[in-house]
Amino acid sequence: MVSTNSEETIFTISRQDVINCAQEMGLPAEAITDEFLAQVKMGVEWGMEYWAETVKAAIKFALKS
Repeated sequence: MVSTNSEETIFTISRQDVINCAQEMGLPAEAITDEFLAQVKMGVEWGMEYWAETVKAAIKFALKS
């Protein structure tokens, strides 16, 4: 979800977003447990360690548009 209100979160990944991605990858619904989602959350948090670089790249992209 992308927000344009300066007081709101700019980007979030919801539980449903993760479920949708998992299903697009062919995972059966019964494989998408709370434990599975917790592990995905940890992986995303770890991957976001370099979030500032991602944001800077997005800013550069926006400036070119």
